[in-house]
Amino acid sequence: MAAHWRDTRDKLSRRWFYALFILLPLTAVFGHRGIAPWLLLASLPAFARGAFWQSAFGKLFDNPSLSDPKFASFASLLLLCAWIFLSGFWSPKGDPGMFLYVLGPALVGASIIWFSLTLTRIWAWRLGRAFLWALVAGMIILSLEGVTDGFLRRLLPPNEPSSAKDIVALGRGVTALAPSLFPAAAIAVRQWSRTAAFAVLALGVVAAATNDVLANVVAIGAGLGAALLALSAQRFTLKLLGGGAIVVLILAPALAALIPVAPIYAEAEKALAPELARELSSSLHRLAIWKASAMEAFSCLPFGCGADYARMWKETAPMIDVPGSPIELSVSPIHPHNVFLQLWLELGIPGVFAAAAFVWFGLAALLRARLSRAVGAAIAGAFVAILVSIMVEGSLWQVWRLAAMALAASGIALAHMLEKR
Repeated sequence: MAAHWRDTRDKLSRRWFYALFILLPLTAVFGHRGIAPWLLLASLPAFARGAFWQSAFGKLFDNPSLSDPKFASFASLLLLCAWIFLSGFWSPKGDPGMFLYVLGPALVGASIIWFSLTLTRIWAWRLGRAFLWALVAGMIILSLEGVTDGFLRRLLPPNEPSSAKDIVALGRGVTALAPSLFPAAAIAVRQWSRTAAFAVLALGVVAAATNDVLANVVAIGAGLGAALLALSAQRFTLKLLGGGAIVVLILAPALAALIPVAPIYAEAEKALAPELARELSSSLHRLAIWKASAMEAFSCLPFGCGADYARMWKETAPMIDVPGSPIELSVSPIHPHNVFLQLWLELGIPGVFAAAAFVWFGLAALLRARLSRAVGAAIAGAFVAILVSIMVEGSLWQVWRLAAMALAASGIALAHMLEKR
């Protein structure tokens, strides 16, 4: 009876994933609204298994040791969440529960990764193919949305009162799926061909270009460059990317504080035509945001201004004239549009230390694993795509963005199982 129940449960779980992969392309049309609920639904088969709690967490805590990079990485994440909780008590936002915005997606994503790593050979193949087709369909739909100015976005609720917000949602849909393009390409190499893998990545570039978000084009292009480098020098590339991310994180406020905003604005006013200035106003605005966030971060050292401080700072932050903008803009528009600067601003040195430790130990765990060339390239590409995105527009409190990272990680787990088996 027990064996029959487990067999039935497993079949239902896999069919559940099939249904979710069919829905995944449409969730991208919602942008930030669709990915997080999708991830939560995808975690249910894992959370319903006692084996998940026993193997995923039991192994971590049976013999806890910082010499185990997986445990050390998880401990760093818990440390970060604990500091977020404490910072909520002195933050103007006054919400210690902000740590759930980070811990929730991390645990949900970990459950899907665990599920992917425990699949049998046949189901790893089938769900890998479903993941691949979902990404292909998602990029085709987003490309058509860009060409048709958001046809489906206007049909599917909730329709924004501003058409500009609808287009932003489509751009975020590309942002959410972009990191997963690289594990999808790794699966395509295994199941189809190398040519098909490059076609998958090309679809992502088309979707990004047609939805007018330059950051997505740069993220996918930079990710492709990192993936190609990892194909010939996997360990070197992973060390370079992980170490480079930590160095940039540590130096972020010092580098941002050196941005010569006033001279750049003066030169832009003289050299740029009005139409070009309007197109570049968002990028120019970010320069002022980053510099102001860095200077404010220095004033809150060593412990930071508190979780989600930037959202409250917006009410009193200075207003500036940005070339190309018809109105004055705040130097604190809800968040710094750079997660590294946000860590310094809101969580200070302890938060930066915990985040750097998480990346360091996560990198160590990857270097210990036996990864194929395709999977190593997928990790490098997805990491760089995520890095570009969080450094120019991301916020630590955007659950949909963290869910997108978890989706990419689950795709990498599927690709790894295909190679392993």
